[in-house]
Amino acid sequence: MPIILDFINHLKKERRLSDHTIRNYSSDLAQISQYMSDEFELSSICYVKPEYLRSFIVSLMKESKSPRSIHRKISSYRTFVKYARRQGAMKGNPIEGVVLPKLEKRLPNVVPEHAMDSLFSSELFSDDWFGRRDEAMLGLLYETGLRRSELISLKVSDLDSARKVLKVFGKGAKERMVPLLSKTLKAIENHIEERPFTSENLFITDKGSELNPSFVYRKVNFYLSEVSTLQMCSPHVLRHTFATHLLNNGAELAAVKDLLGHASLASTQVYTHHTMAKLKEFHRSTPLDRRKK
Repeated sequence: MPIILDFINHLKKERRLSDHTIRNYSSDLAQISQYMSDEFELSSICYVKPEYLRSFIVSLMKESKSPRSIHRKISSYRTFVKYARRQGAMKGNPIEGVVLPKLEKRLPNVVPEHAMDSLFSSELFSDDWFGRRDEAMLGLLYETGLRRSELISLKVSDLDSARKVLKVFGKGAKERMVPLLSKTLKAIENHIEERPFTSENLFITDKGSELNPSFVYRKVNFYLSEVSTLQMCSPHVLRHTFATHLLNNGAELAAVKDLLGHASLASTQVYTHHTMAKLKEFHRSTPLDRRKK
């Protein structure tokens, strides 16, 4: 369908979204297109009506799809509708009036501070360039809150050793500078000098090739599973952990927002729930209640 291909190219070239996000948009729109063709014989998802969309949502619920998955698919279509209307391919908005299943509020998984201390004070990392690469990579993720895609795209030229900062390209190719702790900076420099392969990439696989999402996930999952009981030990958990630990130790919300590369404070505020829990725990442990029992 030409309009969908144009939309995907728009996401790639103008919005510069990650390959992972592009794949999600393509998959979601393909699924909606197939459903509308099979159930309502539509030749284009530009002709979708609200009742058709509600039918699609019901079908997903019958397949036991999670509310979060359903929201993502409809969000993909919502973004497409905005694009199609700007292009003059659609006039109405079939999403208006469509009710989505309620999302459960869930707090991000966070590795406790003592567990992170154990990770970097342990002998889990092997005494060779593989282990030093892993330690530098895990340290960087935890101490900067980088997304997995941001880590993978890092180049040696993005490292400014003199200023102790790292240039990062986030969502939409937005550039930000993140500070580096001296120990992490030294670990990264040692990794680059010691590795047996020459590469423009800041981190590489065991065979010298560019990192890939699966490689990063396996590494993070292995090490975090050694020090944590969390069922989900993904690179994004380290991002959650970074933000939560900063806020728990008095960092300002606006500063954490900038370090994470969030577009608005609303995205960062989810981490304040963990901070509030810590404040309540501290409050209960202080002798403020002087009332007699």
